[in-house]
Amino acid sequence: MKVRSSSHPMTGVLSAISLAIALVVAGGSLASAAASPADEVGLLSPVAGTDADAMLDGKMDPVETAGPSTAPALTAVALKSATPVAKAKKPRPARKAAKAPARTSTGGWRTARVSWYGPGFYGHTMAGGGKLTPTSMVVAHRTLPFGTKVEIEYKGRRVVAVVMDRGPYVRGRTFDLGPGTAKALGFSGVGTVRWRIVR
Repeated sequence: MKVRSSSHPMTGVLSAISLAIALVVAGGSLASAAASPADEVGLLSPVAGTDADAMLDGKMDPVETAGPSTAPALTAVALKSATPVAKAKKPRPARKAAKAPARTSTGGWRTARVSWYGPGFYGHTMAGGGKLTPTSMVVAHRTLPFGTKVEIEYKGRRVVAVVMDRGPYVRGRTFDLGPGTAKALGFSGVGTVRWRIVR
């Protein structure tokens, strides 16, 4: 194979380097190729079966020698230095707010012996404030804070009453049911109920 000679060997080298730089800039990887452009691209490396001194003496055209290997080398450099594109995250669907129940239990059901009061106490001021009436949905307890809501179940009926008074003062009894509470439950006398605190 006859190799073309060039009267100006440096002109061919400069053309090859200019071509390499243009391709690197177009690929967006000037920073990667700037460290060692000649070594990475392979422009000044001797091609297998050629003599590097012959290239410098002008006996071989560097453009022709480096031509076949230049494009693939540049393509590889551009691909290695390409910045990966981050995938966009899909927005999470908004959580639906759960509806709060009307009454929330703060404890399990318990049993208690209770009594009731009413006639003879109507119009009296309760220990927690307010006057006792025939429709007062209240209960009396010795220690629970005033305003505590208590759910009471008796023979399949349930009501919510508020602790507004103190008592009962008879051993073995937990609550005194106000007149409105006792009537709603169909309760009279002394008996056993189930109860729990709610809010």
